[in-house]
Amino acid sequence: MFTRRTFFALLVLIFVQSAFAQVTDKEPPKTVSEDLRKEAVGFLRETSAEVGTLRSLENRISFSSEMAGLMWFYDEKESAAMYGTVITDFKQLLADYDAQMNAMGIKPDESEYRMGIFSGNQDDKSRVTQKFYKALSVRQQIAMSLAEHDATLAFDFYYDSLSVISNPELRKTIEQRDSYFETQFIKQLVLKDAAKAAELARRSLAKGVNWQQADLLQKIYEKDAEKGAEFADAIVKKFKDDKVSASNLYNVAAFLRMGAENSEKIKKEGGKKPMFTDSNLRDLAEILAQGILQKKETEEFDVSTNIALIEKYAPARAVQIRTKFPNKIKPKSAFVTREADNTEFGLKSAPIPPSKVSSENEARKEQEDAMKNVMKLGSKELPKEEREKIIAQSRKIINGMDNKQEKLLALSMLASQVAAAGDKELAAEIMKDAQLLVNPQPKNYRDFIEIWFLASAYATTDADKAFPILEDAIYRLNDTLSAFIKVGEFLDISGEMIDDSEVQVGGFGGSMINGLTRELGIANSTIRSLAIADFGKTKGLTNKFDRTEVRILAKMLVLRAVLGDETKPKSEAVLTEADTF
Repeated sequence: MFTRRTFFALLVLIFVQSAFAQVTDKEPPKTVSEDLRKEAVGFLRETSAEVGTLRSLENRISFSSEMAGLMWFYDEKESAAMYGTVITDFKQLLADYDAQMNAMGIKPDESEYRMGIFSGNQDDKSRVTQKFYKALSVRQQIAMSLAEHDATLAFDFYYDSLSVISNPELRKTIEQRDSYFETQFIKQLVLKDAAKAAELARRSLAKGVNWQQADLLQKIYEKDAEKGAEFADAIVKKFKDDKVSASNLYNVAAFLRMGAENSEKIKKEGGKKPMFTDSNLRDLAEILAQGILQKKETEEFDVSTNIALIEKYAPARAVQIRTKFPNKIKPKSAFVTREADNTEFGLKSAPIPPSKVSSENEARKEQEDAMKNVMKLGSKELPKEEREKIIAQSRKIINGMDNKQEKLLALSMLASQVAAAGDKELAAEIMKDAQLLVNPQPKNYRDFIEIWFLASAYATTDADKAFPILEDAIYRLNDTLSAFIKVGEFLDISGEMIDDSEVQVGGFGGSMINGLTRELGIANSTIRSLAIADFGKTKGLTNKFDRTEVRILAKMLVLRAVLGDETKPKSEAVLTEADTF
C-alpha cells in the first residue's frame, strides 16, 4: 500500500516542476507565437506607461528597470534606452538624498543607527536616512536586472552610481558592506566573460581575502584555468602582503586544501594548468603554520585538520608545530562505522528486522511503479484498458487521503495527465471532485493557495473555467490586501514599508520586484497556458487588482511568462545582502 506522505511528496515534486503543463505526443508543447509575443510587447509598453502613475519614485525606478529587462528579449536597442532613463533617474535620486544627508550633517555611524526598520523615529534625519538606504537597495535591484543581460554594464552602473555619494566616509562604509553582493555579481560575469570576472575579482582583493572568494576562484578556474590561476596567485600575494589575522587562518587553510586537491587531480589527469603553483602552495602552508605558531597553548584552535598539509608543503614548520603543541594534535584514527560511532556515545542502533526491511522495500517499489504509471497516462502506446486501470487505482488512492490540500493536488495532477491523454470528459469529472475540495469563498492564505492550485489545473484541462475562478479570487483578495495595508500603515510608523499609502515594492529590500517575479516564476507555465488560451482575458485578470502597485506586479508576472527568454540557460542567480540595509 502507498504511504500517504510518500505518495504526496512524489506528487508534489513532479506536479510543481511541471507546473501542470505535462507534454505528450498527443498534445504538442504550447509555445508562445510571434503574434502573441508582439501583443505582449504592446502590453509591456502600456504597463510601462502605467508605472509612471506610481507615487513612489523608488517603485517607479524599480518597476521600470524590470520592464527594461523584459524588453531586452524583444528589442535590445529599446531596452538599452529604457535602462538609460532608469540609470539617470536613479543617480539623480541618490544625489538628492546625498545632498540632504550632507546638509543635515548625518554621519555614517549615525545613519546606521537611524535606518532601523519600524524604529519609530520620525524626525527629518531618520526619514532621509531611510530613503537613502532604500535607494541603495534599489541600486542593487537595477544592477541585478542589468546583470541578466549585460554583466559588464551592470558592474559599470554599480560602481559609477556609488561615486554620486560625496561623503567619502559614507561611501567607504557602503563599499565595505557591498562585498558579498560584489562577489555574487562577479560570479554572474564569470558565465559570460571569465577574463573580465578575473580582473574584477583581483580588484575585490583590495578589501582583503574572504571565504566567498574561494567559491569565486573555483568558478573562474572551471571557466578559464589560466585566469583562475592568475586570480589564485593574486590571492596568495594578498595573504603575504597583509598580516593574516587569527580569524583569517580558516580562509588560508581553505585555499590550501583547495589548491592541494586541485594539484593532485591535475597530476593524475593533466591537460590543465594547476590552480596554485607549488610555490604558492608552499607560501600558503608557511602563512598557515606561522599563524598557528603565534597562538598560545591556552587558545582554542584546530591543528589536527591541517597538520598533514603543512607537513607536505612546509615540513620544517610542521615539526615546530608538533613540538610546541603536542596536546593539540589528535592521533590518526581508523575509520569508524556509523554503528561504532553511535556506540561511542551510548547510542547503538537497534537492528532492523528483515521483515520490516522487506516490507519497506516492497512499499517503495509499489510507490515508484504507481507514479510511473500515472506519468505514462498520456502515452500513445498505453492500451485503453490499462489506462483506465491506472486511473481507477489512482483515484482510489487519492480518495483515501486525509489531507484536503494533498488530495486537491493529487486530483489536479491526475486530471492534467488524463487531459493530456485526450480524455477531456474524464478530466472534467476528476476536476469536479477537486473543485468540491476548494472553499469558494476564500478567507485565509491557504484557501487562496488552494484556489490557485485549482485554477492552475484548469489552465491545462479547460482554460475557460480557470478565468472566472481567478477573477472571483482576485475580487476577494482586493479586500484582504486593503485590510493588510491598513494594518501595515498602523504598524509601520516609520514609513519603511508603506509610504504615502503605497507599498514600497521597489524600495524595501531592493530586490523585492526582481525576487518576486522569479520566486513566483513557478507560476510561469500556468500563466503562459492562460495567455496562450486567451491573452485578452489574461490581461483582464491583472486589471482586476485595485491597488496600482499590485496590479503592475501582476502584469509583470504575465509579461515575464510570455516574454521571458525560456530558451536560454538560466545564469546563476545574483543575490543581495538586503538584510545589511
